[in-house]
Amino acid sequence: MNDGYKVAATSRTVQSLEKEVGISANFLPLEVDIADEASVKSAVSKTLEIFGGVDVVVNNAGYGQLGTIEELSDKETRKGFEINVFGLLNIMRNVIPHLRNKKSGHIINISSIPGFLRAFPVWPGPILPNHFYPADPAAFL
Repeated sequence: MNDGYKVAATSRTVQSLEKEVGISANFLPLEVDIADEASVKSAVSKTLEIFGGVDVVVNNAGYGQLGTIEELSDKETRKGFEINVFGLLNIMRNVIPHLRNKKSGHIINISSIPGFLRAFPVWPGPILPNHFYPADPAAFL
């Protein structure tokens, strides 16, 4: 940002972003629930309105949820997929039309090692292949 780059960043709260980054004319902190497409659409629209465009999107949202298949409820498992899979789709679905119109831009999706392993190493202990977390990051590999 000190070199003139403009950054729109999203988090669960604007305050957490301002605490970490501070306040700057080149920084747009946005509160977004990535599982809510209307929230994502609003953030993308505000970014386009204030900065005039988007060149790079970095999807790094997500969380891990530990538990074996029999320990996690359907609701808990679906919440993980809502954030880690459908949240990324919400972001891409709302930014791709802009990138396509200008015929340039990049989307970088950050995943995690368990997606590559198709299992989650537990320290100390064995690799547990019987829970859902590796499926979330694997969806974007």
